[in-house]
Amino acid sequence: MALLSATVDDATVDPALMALTVDYEARRWRAEALARHLLDWVLDYALRYDERTELSAGRAIEIARKAVRATFGNGGDRGVPGEILLHAICRQFFGSDTVINKVWFKTAANDTYKGFDAVHCVHDGDLLQLWLGEAKFYRDVAKAIRSALSDLEEHLEGDYLRAEFALIADKIDDSHPHSDELRKLMHPNTSLDAVFDRIVVPVLVTYDSDATLAHERDCPEYRADLEAEVRRAWMRFGRGLDTDLPVTVRLFLVPLATKSALLQALDQELAGWH
Repeated sequence: MALLSATVDDATVDPALMALTVDYEARRWRAEALARHLLDWVLDYALRYDERTELSAGRAIEIARKAVRATFGNGGDRGVPGEILLHAICRQFFGSDTVINKVWFKTAANDTYKGFDAVHCVHDGDLLQLWLGEAKFYRDVAKAIRSALSDLEEHLEGDYLRAEFALIADKIDDSHPHSDELRKLMHPNTSLDAVFDRIVVPVLVTYDSDATLAHERDCPEYRADLEAEVRRAWMRFGRGLDTDLPVTVRLFLVPLATKSALLQALDQELAGWH
Protein backbone atom coordinates (compact mmCIF):
# COMPACT_ATOMS: atom_id res chain seq x y z
CA MET A 1 0.00 0.00 0.00
CA ALA A 2 1.37 3.38 -1.03
CA LEU A 3 2.01 5.99 1.67
CA LEU A 4 1.37 8.96 -0.62
CA SER A 5 -2.25 9.64 -1.55
CA ALA A 6 -3.36 11.56 -4.62
CA THR A 7 -5.53 13.99 -2.65
CA VAL A 8 -6.05 16.14 -5.75
CA ASP A 9 -5.86 14.44 -9.14
CA ASP A 10 -7.07 16.44 -12.14
CA ALA A 11 -6.11 15.29 -15.62
CA THR A 12 -8.72 17.55 -17.25
CA VAL A 13 -6.54 20.66 -16.86
CA ASP A 14 -3.38 21.52 -18.77
CA PRO A 15 -0.87 20.89 -17.36
CA ALA A 16 -2.36 17.92 -15.52
CA LEU A 17 -2.30 18.40 -11.74
CA MET A 18 -1.68 15.90 -8.95
CA ALA A 19 -1.21 16.84 -5.28
CA LEU A 20 0.13 14.04 -3.08
CA THR A 21 -0.05 14.01 0.70
CA VAL A 22 0.84 11.86 3.71
CA ASP A 23 -1.65 13.62 6.02
CA TYR A 24 -1.61 13.06 9.81
CA GLU A 25 -1.28 10.54 12.62
CA ALA A 26 -1.90 11.21 16.33
CA ARG A 27 -2.62 14.87 15.42
CA ARG A 28 0.82 15.36 13.85
CA TRP A 29 1.90 15.64 10.23
CA ARG A 30 3.60 12.38 9.28
CA ALA A 31 7.18 13.59 8.78
CA GLU A 32 8.73 10.37 10.14
CA ALA A 33 6.56 8.18 7.89
CA LEU A 34 7.55 10.20 4.82
CA ALA A 35 11.24 9.99 5.78
CA ARG A 36 10.98 6.19 6.05
CA HIS A 37 9.15 6.12 2.73
CA LEU A 38 12.05 7.94 1.07
CA LEU A 39 14.49 5.34 2.37
CA ASP A 40 12.15 2.53 1.28
CA TRP A 41 12.60 3.78 -2.28
CA VAL A 42 16.38 4.25 -2.20
CA LEU A 43 17.19 0.79 -3.58
CA ASP A 44 14.81 1.22 -6.50
CA TYR A 45 16.05 4.75 -7.06
CA ALA A 46 19.80 4.11 -6.88
CA LEU A 47 20.30 0.67 -8.43
CA ARG A 48 20.69 0.05 -12.11
CA TYR A 49 18.15 -2.13 -13.91
CA ASP A 50 20.36 -5.23 -13.88
CA GLU A 51 21.29 -4.65 -10.22
CA ARG A 52 17.63 -4.57 -9.21
CA THR A 53 16.75 -7.73 -11.09
CA GLU A 54 19.74 -9.64 -9.70
CA LEU A 55 19.48 -8.39 -6.11
CA SER A 56 20.82 -11.11 -3.81
CA ALA A 57 19.06 -11.68 -0.48
CA GLY A 58 22.38 -12.55 1.14
CA ARG A 59 23.84 -9.15 0.22
CA ALA A 60 20.70 -7.04 0.75
CA ILE A 61 22.03 -4.96 3.67
CA GLU A 62 25.41 -4.41 1.98
CA ILE A 63 23.75 -3.30 -1.24
CA ALA A 64 21.24 -1.12 0.62
CA ARG A 65 24.02 0.64 2.50
CA LYS A 66 25.86 1.24 -0.78
CA ALA A 67 22.69 2.65 -2.34
CA VAL A 68 22.08 5.01 0.60
CA ARG A 69 25.65 6.30 0.49
CA ALA A 70 25.55 6.76 -3.29
CA THR A 71 22.24 8.61 -3.06
CA PHE A 72 22.87 10.92 -0.12
CA GLY A 73 26.67 11.10 -0.34
CA ASN A 74 28.01 13.60 2.16
CA GLY A 75 24.58 15.15 2.68
CA GLY A 76 25.42 18.18 0.56
CA ASP A 77 22.79 17.57 -2.14
CA ARG A 78 19.67 18.63 -0.26
CA GLY A 79 17.50 18.23 -3.35
CA VAL A 80 17.76 14.43 -3.19
CA PRO A 81 14.50 13.90 -1.21
CA GLY A 82 12.59 15.64 -4.00
CA GLU A 83 14.25 13.48 -6.63
CA ILE A 84 13.35 10.29 -4.75
CA LEU A 85 9.75 11.50 -4.36
CA LEU A 86 9.54 12.20 -8.09
CA HIS A 87 10.97 8.74 -8.83
CA ALA A 88 8.49 7.04 -6.47
CA ILE A 89 5.48 8.91 -7.87
CA CYS A 90 6.35 8.05 -11.46
CA ARG A 91 6.89 4.40 -10.53
CA GLN A 92 3.85 3.99 -8.25
CA PHE A 93 1.20 6.04 -10.00
CA PHE A 94 2.23 5.70 -13.67
CA GLY A 95 4.06 2.35 -13.82
CA SER A 96 7.25 3.88 -15.20
CA ASP A 97 10.57 2.09 -15.74
CA THR A 98 13.79 3.88 -14.80
CA VAL A 99 16.01 4.59 -17.79
CA ILE A 100 18.92 6.27 -16.00
CA ASN A 101 19.44 8.11 -12.73
CA LYS A 102 21.63 11.01 -11.66
CA VAL A 103 23.27 8.76 -9.05
CA TRP A 104 24.80 6.70 -11.84
CA PHE A 105 26.87 9.66 -13.01
CA LYS A 106 28.60 10.04 -9.66
CA THR A 107 32.20 8.99 -9.26
CA ALA A 108 32.60 10.46 -5.75
CA ALA A 109 30.27 11.16 -2.86
CA ASN A 110 30.18 14.91 -3.49
CA ASP A 111 29.82 14.78 -7.28
CA THR A 112 26.94 16.75 -8.74
CA TYR A 113 25.12 16.28 -12.03
CA LYS A 114 22.93 19.09 -13.34
CA GLY A 115 20.77 17.25 -15.86
CA PHE A 116 17.22 15.97 -15.54
CA ASP A 117 16.23 14.79 -12.07
CA ALA A 118 14.49 11.70 -13.46
CA VAL A 119 14.68 9.84 -16.76
CA HIS A 120 11.96 7.21 -17.01
CA CYS A 121 9.86 5.62 -19.72
CA VAL A 122 6.13 4.84 -19.69
CA HIS A 123 3.98 2.84 -22.09
CA ASP A 124 0.95 4.75 -23.35
CA GLY A 125 -0.76 2.08 -25.41
CA ASP A 126 1.78 1.03 -28.04
CA LEU A 127 3.75 4.25 -27.68
CA LEU A 128 6.81 4.41 -25.44
CA GLN A 129 6.98 7.82 -23.78
CA LEU A 130 10.19 9.35 -22.44
CA TRP A 131 9.61 11.01 -19.06
CA LEU A 132 12.21 13.69 -18.27
CA GLY A 133 11.54 14.94 -14.76
CA GLU A 134 12.37 18.06 -12.77
CA ALA A 135 12.20 18.10 -8.95
CA LYS A 136 12.21 21.16 -6.66
CA PHE A 137 12.56 20.44 -2.94
CA TYR A 138 11.80 23.89 -1.52
CA ARG A 139 10.14 25.72 1.36
CA ASP A 140 8.68 28.55 -0.73
CA VAL A 141 6.30 27.46 -3.48
CA ALA A 142 6.78 30.64 -5.54
CA LYS A 143 10.57 30.21 -5.62
CA ALA A 144 10.20 26.52 -6.44
CA ILE A 145 7.91 27.25 -9.37
CA ARG A 146 10.20 29.98 -10.73
CA SER A 147 13.15 27.59 -10.58
CA ALA A 148 11.19 24.80 -12.26
CA LEU A 149 10.04 27.05 -15.10
CA SER A 150 13.59 28.30 -15.66
CA ASP A 151 14.93 24.75 -15.83
CA LEU A 152 12.18 23.71 -18.24
CA GLU A 153 13.16 26.48 -20.63
CA GLU A 154 16.84 25.53 -20.46
CA HIS A 155 16.55 21.75 -20.50
CA LEU A 156 14.20 21.54 -23.47
CA GLU A 157 16.46 23.49 -25.82
CA GLY A 158 17.65 21.38 -28.73
CA ASP A 159 21.37 21.57 -27.99
CA TYR A 160 20.84 20.75 -24.32
CA LEU A 161 18.66 17.74 -25.16
CA ARG A 162 21.19 16.43 -27.67
CA ALA A 163 23.96 16.65 -25.07
CA GLU A 164 21.79 14.93 -22.44
CA PHE A 165 20.78 12.16 -24.83
CA ALA A 166 24.44 11.49 -25.67
CA LEU A 167 25.19 11.02 -21.95
CA ILE A 168 22.10 8.98 -21.20
CA ALA A 169 22.12 6.62 -24.18
CA ASP A 170 25.65 5.50 -23.38
CA LYS A 171 24.59 4.40 -19.87
CA ILE A 172 21.39 2.48 -20.67
CA ASP A 173 21.73 -1.14 -19.56
CA ASP A 174 21.67 -3.67 -22.39
CA SER A 175 19.33 -5.72 -20.18
CA HIS A 176 16.75 -2.92 -20.03
CA PRO A 177 13.59 -4.16 -21.84
CA HIS A 178 13.40 -0.98 -23.94
CA SER A 179 17.11 -0.35 -24.48
CA ASP A 180 17.02 -0.56 -28.28
CA GLU A 181 13.98 1.68 -28.67
CA LEU A 182 15.34 4.21 -26.19
CA ARG A 183 18.73 4.41 -27.91
CA LYS A 184 17.01 4.86 -31.26
CA LEU A 185 14.85 7.64 -29.81
CA MET A 186 17.96 9.42 -28.50
CA HIS A 187 20.11 8.85 -31.58
CA PRO A 188 21.46 12.02 -33.25
CA ASN A 189 19.84 10.98 -36.54
CA THR A 190 16.35 10.94 -34.98
CA SER A 191 14.60 14.28 -35.51
CA LEU A 192 13.76 16.08 -32.29
CA ASP A 193 10.34 16.77 -33.84
CA ALA A 194 9.58 13.06 -33.48
CA VAL A 195 11.11 12.90 -30.00
CA PHE A 196 9.14 15.87 -28.64
CA ASP A 197 5.86 14.08 -29.41
CA ARG A 198 6.90 11.35 -26.97
CA ILE A 199 8.36 13.46 -24.15
CA VAL A 200 6.46 13.98 -20.91
CA VAL A 201 7.97 16.31 -18.29
CA PRO A 202 6.76 15.56 -14.76
CA VAL A 203 7.58 18.55 -12.55
CA LEU A 204 7.58 17.90 -8.79
CA VAL A 205 7.39 20.77 -6.31
CA THR A 206 7.47 20.37 -2.53
CA TYR A 207 6.81 23.36 -0.31
CA ASP A 208 5.87 24.41 3.23
CA SER A 209 2.09 24.31 3.12
CA ASP A 210 -0.03 26.69 5.20
CA ALA A 211 -3.01 24.35 4.75
CA THR A 212 -1.09 21.32 5.99
CA LEU A 213 0.41 23.18 8.95
CA ALA A 214 -2.96 24.64 9.99
CA HIS A 215 -4.61 21.26 10.60
CA GLU A 216 -4.03 18.18 12.75
CA ARG A 217 -6.19 15.58 11.03
CA ASP A 218 -7.73 14.66 7.70
CA CYS A 219 -11.09 16.44 7.66
CA PRO A 220 -13.30 18.23 5.09
CA GLU A 221 -11.89 21.62 6.12
CA TYR A 222 -8.32 20.41 5.56
CA ARG A 223 -9.21 18.97 2.17
CA ALA A 224 -10.89 22.20 1.09
CA ASP A 225 -7.99 24.37 2.26
CA LEU A 226 -5.47 22.09 0.59
CA GLU A 227 -7.29 21.99 -2.73
CA ALA A 228 -7.62 25.76 -2.82
CA GLU A 229 -3.89 26.09 -2.06
CA VAL A 230 -2.72 23.64 -4.72
CA ARG A 231 -5.06 25.16 -7.31
CA ARG A 232 -3.43 28.54 -6.65
CA ALA A 233 0.01 26.98 -7.09
CA TRP A 234 -1.14 25.32 -10.32
CA MET A 235 -2.38 28.68 -11.64
CA ARG A 236 0.95 30.31 -10.78
CA PHE A 237 2.80 27.53 -12.61
CA GLY A 238 0.48 27.68 -15.60
CA ARG A 239 0.84 31.45 -15.98
CA GLY A 240 4.60 31.10 -16.29
CA LEU A 241 4.61 28.03 -18.52
CA ASP A 242 5.54 28.56 -22.16
CA THR A 243 2.43 27.51 -24.08
CA ASP A 244 4.57 26.77 -27.13
CA LEU A 245 6.53 23.97 -25.43
CA PRO A 246 6.38 20.97 -27.78
CA VAL A 247 6.10 18.46 -24.92
CA THR A 248 3.50 17.31 -22.38
CA VAL A 249 3.97 18.72 -18.86
CA ARG A 250 2.55 17.32 -15.60
CA LEU A 251 2.66 19.11 -12.26
CA PHE A 252 3.08 17.11 -9.04
CA LEU A 253 2.73 19.07 -5.79
CA VAL A 254 3.75 17.58 -2.44
CA PRO A 255 2.70 19.96 0.36
CA LEU A 256 4.75 19.58 3.57
CA ALA A 257 3.92 20.89 7.03
CA THR A 258 7.55 22.04 7.00
CA LYS A 259 10.56 21.01 4.98
CA SER A 260 12.71 21.28 8.11
CA ALA A 261 10.59 18.67 9.93
CA LEU A 262 11.07 16.22 7.07
CA LEU A 263 14.82 16.85 6.91
CA GLN A 264 15.15 16.33 10.65
CA ALA A 265 13.24 13.05 10.45
CA LEU A 266 15.32 11.97 7.46
CA ASP A 267 18.59 12.75 9.25
CA GLN A 268 17.44 10.54 12.13
CA GLU A 269 16.61 7.70 9.74
CA LEU A 270 19.94 8.05 7.95
CA ALA A 271 21.98 7.98 11.17
CA GLY A 272 21.90 4.19 11.27
CA TRP A 273 23.23 3.84 7.73
CA HIS A 274 26.59 5.62 8.16
